[in-house]
Amino acid sequence: MRFRRLTLRLALLAAGVAALPASAAAQRIDLSISPLTINFPIADPDVVPLVSSTAVQITYRIRQNDGPWTMTVLALGDLISGVATVDISNVTWIATPAPPFQNGTLSKTVAQRLAGGSGSINPTATGQVTFRLANSWTYTAGLYTQTIIFTLSTP
Repeated sequence: MRFRRLTLRLALLAAGVAALPASAAAQRIDLSISPLTINFPIADPDVVPLVSSTAVQITYRIRQNDGPWTMTVLALGDLISGVATVDISNVTWIATPAPPFQNGTLSKTVAQRLAGGSGSINPTATGQVTFRLANSWTYTAGLYTQTIIFTLSTP
């Protein structure tokens, strides 16, 4: 059987935001992600309807925080290969440990909650996220790419 070639690369970016009133002590947050690019394997959609990436390691630390914290993920658009696109909602994820992490579906319009809690996280903590693509014969062959932004924030 002959397969069409569909390859997907997601570029992953990390950002940290701490918002405090001027009178509050300075919060310090750190967020790192590895690897920064993931690929989905090529597979026959009739045999493998859901293809998974390698796990993404998330390392984070939150210091001097008495309130809640949230980690979100947002895609900057649909998967793109030339003029062909695949809706980003075809990419879901499984995250551990739960809690504080939770499973979800990527969105290009609303940042999706990936993890959350309250207080400081010190020393560093880690989690893993495995992205999954709904595999389909309807996708046009090509190399699809998109950027995903992870944000750790303390409101």
